[in-house]
Amino acid sequence: MILNKRSYRWFYDHIHSRYYDPMIKWFMLPLGGEARLRRRLLEPVSFGSTDTILDMCCGTGSATFTIAEKAGRRARILGLDLSIGQLRRARAKNHFPNIGFLQCDATSTSFLDNCFDKVFVTHAIHEMQRQDRLTTLTEARRVLKPDGTVVVLELDDPKSLFVRMIVGFWFFYWLPFNFETPTRRDMLRRGVVNEVMEAGFKDVTKASFLHGVLQVVQGRKCDGPGPADCGRATQCP
Repeated sequence: MILNKRSYRWFYDHIHSRYYDPMIKWFMLPLGGEARLRRRLLEPVSFGSTDTILDMCCGTGSATFTIAEKAGRRARILGLDLSIGQLRRARAKNHFPNIGFLQCDATSTSFLDNCFDKVFVTHAIHEMQRQDRLTTLTEARRVLKPDGTVVVLELDDPKSLFVRMIVGFWFFYWLPFNFETPTRRDMLRRGVVNEVMEAGFKDVTKASFLHGVLQVVQGRKCDGPGPADCGRATQCP
């Protein structure tokens, strides 16, 4: 089962946002706990003291807050998400003066070119069909400054069959109506590194965590014009 964008948004607005935070805490409990795991995933990422950062598909903001802790008080951070239900939770939890939240489709934002030092795509593209994954990544590239960095935090495909079985059971991948299953499989089959490169990034690196359960992929914006060029009027935040 694959949800269209309208159904996906309704599901997150009215259902998923109500239990998302406790569900994530439960899922991450055997992986070391949510706070510890989120901090660990940012270990490969370097920050400048005055970075301007976009967190695409920020959900309820938990990853955004961890980014803010590491980036520091002088960084400016904006989280965007398609679901207003998820954003209500994020805004209610937010105690960082340098974080704002915006409802927006990651495949087509309203920012000018070259706005951000870093763009994060946090645990979201495994829910997208291939074209939306590539469009999101090319949009990230468009809004990045020259030599800016995209950081994709995602699921990975463990080499160990035993680990794959445990992860599949724990995250309910075996459920026939799990709408993430076909898109997750396609993402892993094609490879996040390959799709980041396909979106026009160079110097792409990958760090694996927890025996290949999770991955952090980073890429640098190439010089010159990008594959996506939208003449939109909204200024950089």
